[in-house]
Amino acid sequence: MTDGRTDFSPLDPTEDAERFEDIVASISDAAAPMLAARRARASVVGQVGLWWKPLLAAAVITGIVSVGALLRYQASTRTIAELEEVGIAEAIGVPSQIADWVWSDEAPTTAELLWALEEES
Repeated sequence: MTDGRTDFSPLDPTEDAERFEDIVASISDAAAPMLAARRARASVVGQVGLWWKPLLAAAVITGIVSVGALLRYQASTRTIAELEEVGIAEAIGVPSQIADWVWSDEAPTTAELLWALEEES
């Protein structure tokens, strides 16, 4: 045995410099298309292009959940029977007297209009 050092010189890739440069060149040539594709995706537009399917799926899920929540909220606040009984105008918050004026051909007098507005406030 020698002094305990291991000789790694046979593993040195630069021992044959020409062969080493050929190997590096072949690896670089093989990787060039992949590296170019990665550089193209590095832009903001490229990143959004990669994420458009997951973003679209998230938007669809958010829309479905939102519509479901709105429908559930509306269903819990008033039942269909209440909406039919009250009428559309009152269901959306229009006072009955103003709704009557809208449906009739007569315009309210100034006194009636002021009285209705004071009653609301």
